[in-house]
Amino acid sequence: MTTMALQPHPRLYAATEQIDRLRKAPNSPLLKQAQQRLLATVDGYLASPDFDWKLNTHNAHLLRARTMQTRVVSLLVAWRMTSDERYRQAAVEHVLAMGDWEYWSWITWRQDNADPLAIFDLSYGENAATLAIAWDWLVDTLTPTQRKHFVRIARDRALRPFLAHSGRRNAAFWFGRPDSNWNTVCAGGAGMLALAMHEELSEARRALPRAEASFIPYMEELRATDGGWTEGLGYWNYGMRYAFMYLLSHERATGQRHPLLRQKATRQTLSFPIDLAPHGISCGFGDANSWKPMPFHYATAVHLGCDELIPRLDTMLESRGIQDGGWPDLAELLLFHPRKRSKAGKIQKPARKLYRGMDWGVLADQLPDSGIYAAIRGGTTEVPHGHRDLLSFWGVIGDEALIENLGVGPYLDTTFGPRRYELFETMPASKNTLLINGVGVTGNSTVKTRTIDIGPHAGIRLEATDAMGTMRDGPVCKFCGRLFLLWGDGILIVDRVEMAQFGRPEARFHTRADITRRTASATLKGERQRGAMSFAADVPSVLHEGVVTPTGADQGAGVLRWCTKDLHRQVTLATLLTPGARAARLHVVSSGHGIEVAAGTSTRRLKLTNHLTAPRG
Repeated sequence: MTTMALQPHPRLYAATEQIDRLRKAPNSPLLKQAQQRLLATVDGYLASPDFDWKLNTHNAHLLRARTMQTRVVSLLVAWRMTSDERYRQAAVEHVLAMGDWEYWSWITWRQDNADPLAIFDLSYGENAATLAIAWDWLVDTLTPTQRKHFVRIARDRALRPFLAHSGRRNAAFWFGRPDSNWNTVCAGGAGMLALAMHEELSEARRALPRAEASFIPYMEELRATDGGWTEGLGYWNYGMRYAFMYLLSHERATGQRHPLLRQKATRQTLSFPIDLAPHGISCGFGDANSWKPMPFHYATAVHLGCDELIPRLDTMLESRGIQDGGWPDLAELLLFHPRKRSKAGKIQKPARKLYRGMDWGVLADQLPDSGIYAAIRGGTTEVPHGHRDLLSFWGVIGDEALIENLGVGPYLDTTFGPRRYELFETMPASKNTLLINGVGVTGNSTVKTRTIDIGPHAGIRLEATDAMGTMRDGPVCKFCGRLFLLWGDGILIVDRVEMAQFGRPEARFHTRADITRRTASATLKGERQRGAMSFAADVPSVLHEGVVTPTGADQGAGVLRWCTKDLHRQVTLATLLTPGARAARLHVVSSGHGIEVAAGTSTRRLKLTNHLTAPRG
């Protein structure tokens, strides 16, 4: 295969001007703090490339790979920042140590299979990216012997395994998959290494078009979701980190625009995690609901001219504090932060967004800097890392989540095994959702989700009639719907259930705040914020309080359960979440003509049809 004409090194995700900028003193408190912490940390890496790592944990070898990447990139940045040769030499020694690891994969370690060609998994992808960055920055400084070892490691431990698992007949499950972080981590790491060592190895030249082919379905999937990501926030950060590292590397190495990076949906996806993280609080769904601003987000936003995102990223990062997570965040922030102030985008007031194709919604009084906010889960249960959490939501008052779905903790062998949906945190009972006769939505189900306006009030309506499945005598529901509405200074939730047989609905709400429960209301006292909840029903109902029993070895959250006292065929439940400690009196009545909700003694009244739409006239 012929060799392309690529730019000289360094040519990957970090541009020469960004590397050269490291020699300049940081110009903001955030970057000064990052530099101080980085330099205080890297001296500890000089003694040896060996480090302690935890073996008795899920995917231990992947965590080791991330630690190594953090050390190597941090040493490289410290070297270019200070010109201290010790950091460069330590980076070389760390890369050489990777070649001595018997196992790169936790999966093959568990199988007692040390053949490097046995797999190409996440650990391989991350290690390949580490090798690529190190070669890109160090190649002109390496001795002939060091170059030989670098090339050998790249060929035997990364590129040949990638080629063994990316062909037409032997492609791994992740190859070309449109909805899995595995795709971009694996293909992105291999693709970066192929760009870095394009002139050195024929394997690199063979690997590059395969990485490109694998990327296309992944990035094009964003077009179907307006930039949303069904794996959730944590896996958005993971998959997109390697997606953008590769795509930025491709543009810089070739000097040409990459169509996947320049599509509209790629710009849209840069806003997705920000929309789902008010005040930096992760309000996504499924596994790994954890998000923070990462340096690749800055790099891509600046590269694509999305400067209006920079102030929002800065605000969230400053509120969290800067530190290394699983990756070299300190080093990459110093590389990629634009070091200049950008103009903030317009405030949306009120704010409502529904991500088409995946049906996750956002409802808030305004964005950014919301006073009250809800993230709402529509769509289907059948997504990677998904839970049976349809109809559920997160409720955020100010800068604190007072109503939260309970998520999966540290991964166990059950998390991705055949008994996954026996875990409490994957099931409806752990979510802020609607249960009927003790159960919620079924697996392999979908709820119909759309935006709706009830008079001047913006809302999101979900219909789950089919998603509630069957029970003893067939389908449980003739109609099941949930309406979220911005109402006054709060968010109103109306649940309507019409059942084929007598049954007992229950609306469930989880919180880690201190609860003060009354007959039909509750106040929530968080660490920084207070909220009030008011409850109403058109049949006799009762408010119960409990504590859940989590899977992990940690304290269970509190739960409020708004339950009917008896069995009924038709039930309307209403819940109002408002800021502050004072709960309004809430009333709901229903008849053959529709539903009416009223709050307090004021004229605040709302009329709905029995199927939660605006009445005619």
